[in-house]
Amino acid sequence: MTINKMGVGIAHSKLILIGEHSVVYGQPAIALPVTILKTTATLTSSKYGQYIENNEFRRRIDLMGDEFEGIRQLIMRLLSKFHSSKMPFSLEIDSNIPQGRGLGASASLATAITRAFYDFFETELPQSDLMFYANFSENITHGKSSGIDVATVNSEQPLWFIKDTAIEPFELNLHGFIVIGDTGVHGFTSQAINIVREKLVEEKKKTQAHINQLGELATASKNFLMTNQLSAFGKVMNKAHGILSELGVSHPRLETLVDTALKNGALGAKLTGSGLGGVMVALAENEKDAIRISQRLLKNGAKNTWIYSF
Repeated sequence: MTINKMGVGIAHSKLILIGEHSVVYGQPAIALPVTILKTTATLTSSKYGQYIENNEFRRRIDLMGDEFEGIRQLIMRLLSKFHSSKMPFSLEIDSNIPQGRGLGASASLATAITRAFYDFFETELPQSDLMFYANFSENITHGKSSGIDVATVNSEQPLWFIKDTAIEPFELNLHGFIVIGDTGVHGFTSQAINIVREKLVEEKKKTQAHINQLGELATASKNFLMTNQLSAFGKVMNKAHGILSELGVSHPRLETLVDTALKNGALGAKLTGSGLGGVMVALAENEKDAIRISQRLLKNGAKNTWIYSF
């Protein structure tokens, strides 16, 4: 087996455009690849030890914290696959995807690492292997994952997703800009899911109606995204955010950023992901509007913003 001295893997980010929470109950969701946010993993051989590092730390993999257990297990499994469990190496991670914001940071990391190992060992990486290893890591990190994060960080097209069915890519024909605003607050997926679950117990009829509405909005959105109906999709975003707020999964900082975006020319704005923090997204008609929205978000509490063009 030929071994390079270096292997590199790259993967981008993702966000949920529409269908948060309702997707848990069988309704459709749409996920969007976000290629401006990326993770690069660089695997190099070394004389001793097995280390993972970024710009903040360098650690032996056997001393990594619990939050990295999915990644540690992934690395050990990949080393075993290539019959190199004792191989000394350094794995350098460079990522501009914030952790815990619903942007697929862990899925992107697992994908990039898998690609880096296959590149290092000069082995062709089948898509089935990539999906297996990345989802293996995600299942340890998050419990049983839906697979949508891994699928989206490996897709160049938006994905139509319904729980326990096939994940389908579709053509995006929408000409506009998305502004992503980071609240700086770590999202809490399990807590948010539990909030909605409790509401289904306490107010079953009303909550189920909200879930059904979110599914209908996701279905309408697919058509709007395929037929360049920018303003119609903006209205859907606003309706979805209102429903998610009623479900109790928003956050004061999310509300501030959504309101700020709408007051500064956004066609629509909503939380994305599980809520209770994390990030929001705003839809802008043109680059000038997107820049203005981004600047206002930063002045009103956003820790960071990114502009993504369709």
